[in-house]
Formats: sequence, C-alpha cells, structure tokens
Amino acid sequence: YNVCIFAYGQTGTGKTYTMEGPPEDCGVNMRALKELFRVRNERISEFEYAITCSIVEIYNETLRDLLAEPGTAGEGGRRDIRLGPYGPFVPDLTVICVTSA
Repeated sequence: YNVCIFAYGQTGTGKTYTMEGPPEDCGVNMRALKELFRVRNERISEFEYAITCSIVEIYNETLRDLLAEPGTAGEGGRRDIRLGPYGPFVPDLTVICVTSA
C-alpha cells in the first residue's frame, strides 16, 4: 500500500504542530507510524513487511526533499514533480527504510 499524509493551510495555522506535535503529545505522523508498527507486529507471522518513508514540503510552489543529504538535491533539497506512466512522481526522492516508530 502507498499512503500519503497531507497538511494544507496558511502559514501559522498549526500544520507543523498537528503533524509533529510536542514530545509529550505526538502528532499525526508519529501516531500513524505507531499504529502501523502495532499492526505489523500483530501480523508479522503472516506477512513480510517493508516500510519506507519520504518527507517533502511544498512551500511557495517549491517542492523540497526534507530527507535529502545536504548538497545532494540541488539548492535546499529542491525537487521537481514529473508525470510517469503510473501518475505523478518525484525523481530521486530520498526514501528511507523505517524499522520502528
């Protein structure tokens, strides 16, 4: 399955707080990962799981790869969106393997 968690809104409306949250009250991203790993652990004997993650930001019509190593993705991690045979995608987007929340 592919999943996208998307926050949209004006500057200062709480998108980052909602997605990340403070350490004592984690946001949507961490809650979703915790639930994903809980379900994976329940079904680990039935299925093989590979969980990967990419994080992008779109601000002022510029898409940035937030996981890119400094200097590897153009100025400030900038990326472009392309249309491929299966729909839109981001070439060379950083994808990391996630093993725990």
